[in-house]
Amino acid sequence: MFYCLTILISMAVISAVNVFTVAPIYGYEFYEIIIWTTVCTISAIVIDGVCALVVRRLLPKRWFEGIKKGFVATPKESKFYQKIGIKKWKDKVIDLGVFTGFRKNKIYDPKNNEYVLRYVLEANYGVVCHLVGVGLGVFCALCAPKNLWLTIGVPVAVVNLVLSTLPVFVLRYNLIKLHKLYRVNALLNKKSSE
Repeated sequence: MFYCLTILISMAVISAVNVFTVAPIYGYEFYEIIIWTTVCTISAIVIDGVCALVVRRLLPKRWFEGIKKGFVATPKESKFYQKIGIKKWKDKVIDLGVFTGFRKNKIYDPKNNEYVLRYVLEANYGVVCHLVGVGLGVFCALCAPKNLWLTIGVPVAVVNLVLSTLPVFVLRYNLIKLHKLYRVNALLNKKSSE
């Protein structure tokens, strides 16, 4: 809901600013501004979706499997996330796990390391999917006419950049706890088998 509202409010603000400032200069009707704002927004969503599809389907699974440090937030990064209040807003960030059949909004089986590894795999995929979306999402700006690139395209790209970066922060932050959970489970499993 937070994401939908953010997108709709951003579209309304971008459209309104352009209707009153840019449209008269270039001779656009108000509805054309709304259409181009919508086209850029849909393009950003499509680019993000295609990026996620490419990462999930074309990159080797082994790159994302297991406990790999490259996906996890560094201690400095984790402190930064805490300073920006990640604990207060992380649950508002959209979880697209429904598309892969694995929700990441809650750890449902914390003592099962197979489950934890699957969670880590999905989180690792998520980090890369969103990072690629951050990098390529800027191209949504080019979906508007050239004279609207700066006033519609760039603001839509910036909103997309922010909304794609937030899940990266959350996933990298959560992976710290998942890696610890995996190590604790492994230790407990080892002790119980001795």
